[in-house]
Amino acid sequence: MFGSTVAELPTPLEREWLWAALQTLIDVRGEQTFLAAPIVLPNDEFFPDRWSPDEHGVARLAKRLLGYAGLGHLDVDVEVFTEATEVREVGLDGRAAATSHAGAAAWFAGIRGGTCLFGAEADQLGDPLGLVGAMAHEIAHAFRRSHRLEHRDRDLEEKLTDVTTIYLGFGVLTTAASARFITKHHDNLGSSYAHKRQGYLAPHEMAFMLASQLQLRGYERDIVRWFAKQVPANQAATIRAATTETTRELIANAMGFERVPDPVPPPPIQVKSWWQRLLGP
Repeated sequence: MFGSTVAELPTPLEREWLWAALQTLIDVRGEQTFLAAPIVLPNDEFFPDRWSPDEHGVARLAKRLLGYAGLGHLDVDVEVFTEATEVREVGLDGRAAATSHAGAAAWFAGIRGGTCLFGAEADQLGDPLGLVGAMAHEIAHAFRRSHRLEHRDRDLEEKLTDVTTIYLGFGVLTTAASARFITKHHDNLGSSYAHKRQGYLAPHEMAFMLASQLQLRGYERDIVRWFAKQVPANQAATIRAATTETTRELIANAMGFERVPDPVPPPPIQVKSWWQRLLGP
């Protein structure tokens, strides 16, 4: 039924892959970011800049996210395109390669001389929620490029980049944008509804990883449920179901921790989120 809430969980094999992908990042880059970095939320605390649907707005968004990813030393250059075929991407070999980004809100085009190159699709700039989720994914690409973590299989690399957004604390942003219903108003013709998907891993896989991160931090159930309220209903249902079906001990063991990490203090509860204010009650 349209709009029904589904608490879908990954299969056992899918869980193993997701936990192993997170474990690989932790083995290479350390556990501190995964366990203690702020969970970035779409509110004025994390994004105090006034949004403008242009190159400057995207650049400000990218610069803030780079800072949260520990890449604040890098500059940002953003170009807005109307045709995906105009985009040129810097490949893993350092050479430019034509690529298609049809339908993408934003993309990462490499790092040159200490500057991250990003592209944004002009038609997508009117969707701030989709764009912030897309930019979180692209910043994760920059993180992986900067730390030489990329896999040469491009499809696998995109999935691992989704995993990296969880590791960096961008999980609410990317999980929220992974699947949602959007409303469009057409002047005097009423409204229309559409279901929008974004990202490379399934929404329930993103939500499951976010739930694992929140549990492993030792957050109490009411805090985890508060975070669940920051994402759409289906992803929220998955987070709640995951916290019932898994434990900190199980997750820590599956991810190769020698012991269950010490709990970290939860963040203070925030007020109405940025995109909630944009979209109304």
